[in-house]
Amino acid sequence: MPKERELPGKISYEKLFNKMEEKGIKKTNLRNEYKIHPTTIQKIVSGETINTDTIIILCAALNCQPGDIMEYVPDGTKE
Repeated sequence: MPKERELPGKISYEKLFNKMEEKGIKKTNLRNEYKIHPTTIQKIVSGETINTDTIIILCAALNCQPGDIMEYVPDGTKE
């Protein structure tokens, strides 16, 4: 198992949840219609790393750009 790196911040997916609410898309839609694995959905909820394939699927589903669904939050910054 790879050793986790210390990163200078994290990615917040708060914009994603806002966009999903705006478009009427629920987490169950991500799983059932867009075939995003439940573990990946949990990673998004927990603010963990997801792969770019998932970001592409989310952007296609929501008709948006990556910056519309996520943002970088430096350490020591409140979300």
